[in-house]
Amino acid sequence: MQLFSNIQSELINRIVNSKKGLQIAVTWFTNHELYNAIIKKLETPNFNLELIVLNDRINNKKEGVNFQKLIDLKAKFYYSNVENMVHHKFCIIDNEIVITGSYNWTYYAENRNWENVLISDDSQVVKNYVEEFERIKSVHKLVETIAIEERDDISINFNDYLETDYIYQAKAEEKKGNDLGVAKIYTELLKINNKQSEIISARNKILQKYNSKKFEVAPFEIGILFKDGYITVIPAFSKLPFTFEKNGKTSVDKQTGILVTIQKNDYIKKNILQISLNNIKPSPAGTSKIKHTITLKNDGQLTVHCKELDGYGRTNVGQINIKDCL
Repeated sequence: MQLFSNIQSELINRIVNSKKGLQIAVTWFTNHELYNAIIKKLETPNFNLELIVLNDRINNKKEGVNFQKLIDLKAKFYYSNVENMVHHKFCIIDNEIVITGSYNWTYYAENRNWENVLISDDSQVVKNYVEEFERIKSVHKLVETIAIEERDDISINFNDYLETDYIYQAKAEEKKGNDLGVAKIYTELLKINNKQSEIISARNKILQKYNSKKFEVAPFEIGILFKDGYITVIPAFSKLPFTFEKNGKTSVDKQTGILVTIQKNDYIKKNILQISLNNIKPSPAGTSKIKHTITLKNDGQLTVHCKELDGYGRTNVGQINIKDCL
């Protein structure tokens, strides 16, 4: 059986009717409809899922498929590398059926490309694909924890693919009436290209819907920029009010002061607030020393409270209204 259209629907139907397990090897997997069908299937007792995808920006991105959830549900997950990518696009169902062809499991493939899949229950064909899947697994490490990283080793063609896939993903969320989901995807689109005036306008329109009278949702991500990295404390579009607590560590021995930098991170990163805590009790590097409490209220008031732990009890408070950061 060959298919040249409506491939997503056929794949979902095959996933829903599978009994024992799926072995999937695709270069890119961004389609949440296919992903949700798999998540539902993992509710079946003793159902086995094994998945191999490429570790790149298209798969490993914000608002992408939550591969960590698959791992947490006992799926076996593998990343292939850009240097020697697994370029297959096939799925083995119950060790009885194989679906193979040109089709990546992406919005891009479903909505834009000319694609094909071949579905076969020939026992020898299935056996050959099972052997190939096992061969690929044997040279790849099982992944237990997904770390989202915005990789820089991406060509402009990959960016074009990613951008188009996001657009189709946004359309899918729009059909569901999930406008905040659409706004999240628009934010990721603008990180790729922040000159898209229509996307900026559409994103602002969604925010205006929720924040016209008061701030019902955070209009952008807010995080703390530490010396050794950045962490998100208030995700974009979180419902307000919102409070986050996080302990900060000393970075050097006998440290007597800490500078806290609060960063706005929508599609352009910008420092919006800095506060310091000085004359704290000296401690060894790596000591949990400062308790940060960050609160964002419906009136837009962002408050950052820093308190010294196990020392002199020093405190400091910084405030800013995010209306001034829009």
